[in-house]
Amino acid sequence: MHARSANFRDFALTSDYVRLLCSALYPVIVSADPVSAETELNSKDSGLTFEGVDVIIRPVPGSSSNAIPIVRTAGSAPTSDLASTPPSSSRRFPLRRPSSFVLVTAQPPPTAPTRLTPIMSPKKKVATRNISNAVLEGLMELIIGVFTDQILVRKEFPGFSLFLKVPPGFQEHRAYFETYILRNVMTHLKNAIQLEQKLLVEPRILQNLSRLNLHMIEIVFEGWFMNGAETMIDFNGTVLEYLQRPEVASLKSVRLCSSAVQTIKTAFLKFALLRLSDMDDPEIKESEAVAVMEQLLYWQTVLLDSLTLDGEYMKLLWYQLYNKLVDSRHSVRLIASTLWRIMLVQKPDESAALLRQTITPDQRWLARDFEKLTELDDLSFLEWVDENRSSLDVLFLGGMSKAWEDFVVAENQKSGDSAKMRLKHRKDKLRQWHMENLERENVLLRHEMANSAWMKSIYFTEHFKHQRLLQDQQDDNAFMASTFARMERDLRRAGAVFAEPQNIKWKLDRTEGRNRMRLRLLPEYPSQQRQQEFQPKRSNTAAAKPIVVSTKGSSAQGSSATLSASVPTSVAGALDGTAGDPDISVEPELVPGRTEDQSSVAPEEDFEMVEDPNEPDGDDTFEDKNRKVMRRLQQGDTVQNVFNISRIIGLDASEGILIIGKEALYLMDNLFQSSDGEIVNVWQAPPEERDPFSIIITGDRPNERRQNQGRPEQESRSWRWRDVLSISKRRFLFRDVAIEIFFTDGRSYLLTAINPAKRDEIYARLTAMTPHTTNPSLLPNPEDAWRLECLKLSEEAPQSLGAKFGSIFNSSGWHQAMKRWQRGEISNFHYLMLINTMAGRTFNDLTQYPVFPWVLADYTSEELDLTNPATFRDLTKPMGAQTPARAADFAMRYKSLSEIGETPFHYGTHYSSAMIVSSYLIRLPPFVQSFVLLQGGTFDHPDRLFFSIEGAWRSASRDNGSDVRELIPEFFYLPDFLTNINGYNFGVRQGDGGQVNHVILPPWAKGDPKIFIAKHREALESPYVSQNLHHWIDLIFGYKQRGELAVENLNVFHPLSYKGARDLDNITDPQERLITTGIIHNFGQTPHQIFTKPHPPREFYRCPVKRLDSSVHALTRLPYPLLESRERVASLIYVPKLDRLLCASPFRLNLPPHYDKFLEWGYTDNSVRFFLSDNRKPAGMFENLHIGQISTVAFADSKTLITAGEDCVVLVHNVVSQPGKPVVELHLRSSLFGHKTPVTHIAVSKAFSTILTVSAQDGAAFLWDLNRLEFVRRLPPIAPRPGGVGVECAKINDATGDIMICCGQNVLLYTLNGELILDQNVCVLPNASPPANSNKSAGSGANGGWEDDFVHSCAFYEGSGGNEWLENQLVFTGHKRGVVNIWRKTVDDRAGRWVLQHMRRLDHVNPKSETGVNVEAAITCIAPLPTLVYTGDEDGRVVSIPLAS
Repeated sequence: MHARSANFRDFALTSDYVRLLCSALYPVIVSADPVSAETELNSKDSGLTFEGVDVIIRPVPGSSSNAIPIVRTAGSAPTSDLASTPPSSSRRFPLRRPSSFVLVTAQPPPTAPTRLTPIMSPKKKVATRNISNAVLEGLMELIIGVFTDQILVRKEFPGFSLFLKVPPGFQEHRAYFETYILRNVMTHLKNAIQLEQKLLVEPRILQNLSRLNLHMIEIVFEGWFMNGAETMIDFNGTVLEYLQRPEVASLKSVRLCSSAVQTIKTAFLKFALLRLSDMDDPEIKESEAVAVMEQLLYWQTVLLDSLTLDGEYMKLLWYQLYNKLVDSRHSVRLIASTLWRIMLVQKPDESAALLRQTITPDQRWLARDFEKLTELDDLSFLEWVDENRSSLDVLFLGGMSKAWEDFVVAENQKSGDSAKMRLKHRKDKLRQWHMENLERENVLLRHEMANSAWMKSIYFTEHFKHQRLLQDQQDDNAFMASTFARMERDLRRAGAVFAEPQNIKWKLDRTEGRNRMRLRLLPEYPSQQRQQEFQPKRSNTAAAKPIVVSTKGSSAQGSSATLSASVPTSVAGALDGTAGDPDISVEPELVPGRTEDQSSVAPEEDFEMVEDPNEPDGDDTFEDKNRKVMRRLQQGDTVQNVFNISRIIGLDASEGILIIGKEALYLMDNLFQSSDGEIVNVWQAPPEERDPFSIIITGDRPNERRQNQGRPEQESRSWRWRDVLSISKRRFLFRDVAIEIFFTDGRSYLLTAINPAKRDEIYARLTAMTPHTTNPSLLPNPEDAWRLECLKLSEEAPQSLGAKFGSIFNSSGWHQAMKRWQRGEISNFHYLMLINTMAGRTFNDLTQYPVFPWVLADYTSEELDLTNPATFRDLTKPMGAQTPARAADFAMRYKSLSEIGETPFHYGTHYSSAMIVSSYLIRLPPFVQSFVLLQGGTFDHPDRLFFSIEGAWRSASRDNGSDVRELIPEFFYLPDFLTNINGYNFGVRQGDGGQVNHVILPPWAKGDPKIFIAKHREALESPYVSQNLHHWIDLIFGYKQRGELAVENLNVFHPLSYKGARDLDNITDPQERLITTGIIHNFGQTPHQIFTKPHPPREFYRCPVKRLDSSVHALTRLPYPLLESRERVASLIYVPKLDRLLCASPFRLNLPPHYDKFLEWGYTDNSVRFFLSDNRKPAGMFENLHIGQISTVAFADSKTLITAGEDCVVLVHNVVSQPGKPVVELHLRSSLFGHKTPVTHIAVSKAFSTILTVSAQDGAAFLWDLNRLEFVRRLPPIAPRPGGVGVECAKINDATGDIMICCGQNVLLYTLNGELILDQNVCVLPNASPPANSNKSAGSGANGGWEDDFVHSCAFYEGSGGNEWLENQLVFTGHKRGVVNIWRKTVDDRAGRWVLQHMRRLDHVNPKSETGVNVEAAITCIAPLPTLVYTGDEDGRVVSIPLAS
């Protein structure tokens, strides 16, 4: 390329290309690595040397000699001293070279290596490799070509400047490297000239050769071109020999370059003098000296031609030759003599003239003798020299030595100056290289750092992706496992494909219905149940490690006690009056602790959960919590705020985070947002940032507790903002840190923050997203207004509890809710629930569970007489004062404590605590787990369990001085808690008490828990309780709760049970805080005082307004039908807001709540179509919802449509419809499977979140959870009745939860939990006559005319809103020939069972009949309202039957 491309040649000359080539060749040629520029710069005098040590250099293959080169450093003076060296008195004053490098040779090796094996730099650990001569020769050829091009091609030769191209290193190595390069260059240049000698006639080349000689003189005299004089003599001799030719010398171009030629001649002479001077070195061998002399002899013609008298060189040459004539080496003398004679012969005139200039007058004879010497041979010449030695010494060493010494001083001065300049330039170049190296290293370092960071970034990115993929796989696996487990449960449940008998346990659902009643039980399949089997406590086994406490105050019961687990034994044993009598009056020295293996409450499973995998807890376990949180957000939602909260579940607290999104609210358990914003597991959070009270409740290691409980590490729940019904501020542990959130589906959650300020911030954020929670008129769905009425008073404002209730109940005008209760418009139960809710009592916290009173004192009679005041408990007194003896004992305790200076109180225990609640509900999960947790892992002693209503009353009212408990709401609506439906082994009582199983009921309950609940609720709503309930309210929630009135009424409890007695946030001692928190959490909390004035009594124990349940006999039929549509009446709906009665024909449903649209089905294309009510314009059509025809359709609410078809599948859809907009959309939520024949009837209870589906063909009836859309239970199969008539209709009572299924002539009533209440024929009435138009001959038997009848329709009377007390539970049945029968559900005291008692018959009279006979059409629809009944028949008549005024 160099030969072919002019551009490349230019590039090679103008760039660092040659320097880079030298850098590549340097370690090969000198067999050593270069050093850094900084090292050479920092060396002594900027000269890095081996300080006189011989440097052996590996010979380069292909060199002319196989001898091993050795560079030796002579002991010369520094460069700065060269010029000042004084002339020596010695007869030999040598030329001095600043570098003082001498190239010597060692003995040649036995065999010369044919290939070079360089060793790589030790800085890089790589294997050695062989480099062939071809590589070396190629690089050398390129460098030589570049340098030769400068002389033979370029116009001006700038100099090789090798000192600026040689890499940093030791001077010996650099000298050897330059020598190697220059020798090869000069050899190549000589060969090129010899091959094409005509080049020498070009002025440009002659000028470049002269400049080259000047350049080489500096290099050689400085010592960087070792033995360079020999090479240059041969080169210049070749050039001058050609130029001496007459034909060449006569050329004009040569003559014009005479100065350049003269420069070459001068350089030749200088190199010759240098060679002769070097012979004076005593280390020069004779053979080397002879070689020098022979070289001069060889170039004698050139030498003689270069000598003139114009300069001093002839004199200097004579001086050096004389020194050789007198040399001790004979061979040198012979050659010197030959040269002398040749000069005398060839230069006679010049010789004579020189002698004349130097010889003194007395030495003229020497001149004549010199002239004669040309005639002598060499030996004779030497003899003459020896004979005249003294005279010759005077002539040469005395006369001519001065010229030599001046020449040496001048040349040394020039060499010194050039060496200084060269050193300066070298330093500058070294600095430049150093800076370049620094920059390069910096670039490489930055590159390495960037590359390393890039590699790390790639690694971490890929690793992060991999870990996220693993996490996604784990999440997916967990989801798949959960889905598979759910699917497996669904396949093996009753009515499923692989149905099989299973040991199912039933737990209480947290969904609230009317009056906040929680009636429904949900199944817990074996795969969902815990492996732990709870065992009864044995009499010979310690219940738990006793905790000794000391009593500071005297009491009537004693002065010492032991605590079992974290709850006083007094409370546990006081449940039935059989245990000891210690109480909270003792202060524990040690906080009641929980053992590590104790279980907590059952997992709360009310919402669909995204369950994450139970990953290991090792430090190397990767889990992107932030991403995990983001993945749980609903599609398109964004996070606006994140708060750390604790979710209270019974006795437990589950720490987690609350996320306020743009579209939804999220609760995620066991996660924590640290102060830096990172989401971590709760147990990985800094302890100082966590809520200390949650830590006290849950223990120090919540993750172990979770794993022991078998709960997933993270559970996630979410709700749309429109599903949030109410948000209320609450207290927890008497701290204003809690918020209770209620949802439209009947569920609620109690959340706590770390401090009141954070609670208020959360409350503000939540209410800002849900303005409808503070303004009921803004509810997204008006159908939920009845739930809100149970939770908030209509005039309630978001303010503090004290200010709120002070303004509500103690203002000049009584609140509307109180007025309604006084007037009898709402029931006692509903009012008590409302008061409990307003006082902060909640189902979510067992320590603040709603409180209800004991209302009966008679648990021994066979029949319950609610007209006898003695049947009732004294509601004016607390439970501790029900008997005079107990009242005296507690008064004495108060007095005794006051006398010894202690804070006095009457009762050391409380009327409501976590132990009391969980012991009442011990037969139902999740309360059984709470009870076991409090008891240390087992049940309590059988004799101390709640096993008898009468025993519990005696203990609380008379027998046990430590038991003053009240009741809970479940005593008035939930019969299932009195039955051991899950078969727990509670143990055997002492003596002949027998096995503890179902709760022993009073005789008047006839052994039926449902009868007990019904009569107990009836007692609560009785006139006596209604007239005295305000006294009990004053004790628990009112003005007798505190102060002097509380003392007078024996109503003072332990100080720690009142808010304000101790501020937990101000307790600095951890142990004291632990003890105080444990007492408050376990021993009971007095409700918030919401009335500070006497509560007014009830004015009416029953509603003074006539209502259907109490005045059914006052129903009066109107003479004419309200409507005659000539189509079968399928449904009747009265809309109070519109004051309209909506009548629908078959296959049509009106869309609530605005009823501006309706739905139709039954088309041949199996479609469901929506139309606008005003103009019947289409609003939506949906085809192929089912395979085959749709059999029945029902609305659960305005947002949920349920359809069933011939494919036996039940589909649940979301309805998207907005008022005034003509478009309706359906989105499938779930498919429910289980029926094997087409579903013909669907009944829905929104209040209890229950769906009932019935197949008429096989009588299969299933209950489904409307919230989770999961199977709940299967009702016993309903066999077709005589005549082959199957199920005709089904209803669910929204007020009581009762389920009614009409099949043939019978009505079957079930509880919401599937227990059969009654199965009664309602078509054959004893002592009843058939309808007036019946054909008596149509039937046979005692009741001819009724035998062909069956129930065509049915209905419950549910009251005006479910909040009032219904004196009679009315059931309506529709029959043939226009007959409607009204029944009352009651108890047959003689039979001790439930029956339907006939109350009234209503008729559809044919107005055209003169005799008043009924129509032939059957009643197909009944709509009972508080003051009238609407009925419709097959012929399309709608009749209104109001109450008579």
